Amino acid sequence: MTPSDALTLLRPAVSSPSGTWADLGAGTGMFTLALQQLLGSGTIYAVDKNPHVLWSIAGGGPAAIVVHEADFTRPLELPLLDGIVMANALHYAPDPVSALVNILACLRPGAPFILVEYETEQARPPWIPYPLPFRRFVEVALEAGLSQPEELERVASDYGHRHIYSAVSHRLSSGGLSDSSPESVQ
Repeated sequence: MTPSDALTLLRPAVSSPSGTWADLGAGTGMFTLALQQLLGSGTIYAVDKNPHVLWSIAGGGPAAIVVHEADFTRPLELPLLDGIVMANALHYAPDPVSALVNILACLRPGAPFILVEYETEQARPPWIPYPLPFRRFVEVALEAGLSQPEELERVASDYGHRHIYSAVSHRLSSGGLSDSSPESVQ
């Protein structure tokens, strides 16, 4: 995956030129830096259990990057967010619904949750222990209190999978499954 691929996957869902965002499971920071290019101002929390690599990208820019050490499967100490990016990380959660419910506690109602994942059904431990192809993400998102996900873009995968997809969904104001109509999203 290249920085250009990261921009391609995120660009359709980042419509606001500013705000407070988080990149959960930020890894090396490729998607954090792509998000920084798409935001004109604001703050991006680069969150990872092992954030050592991220310190090299922390600091100013069009949107300031703040490194935050945390596990997204546990309660997060973050401000209310205007958007969340989660790239190639949710497939590490054995229970993606519980992980998303935890994550969504930090997301403003109506705000976007952008997921980037491998389109595969086959587990490949240790890299993809709990695959989340798009059809499965639709189920998980609705159960966790997100709107119907929309698949945005696809890029070729370097790791023997057909492709990597990006999808956007929005936190429902009610936080529940039964209220998933478009007018319920603020």
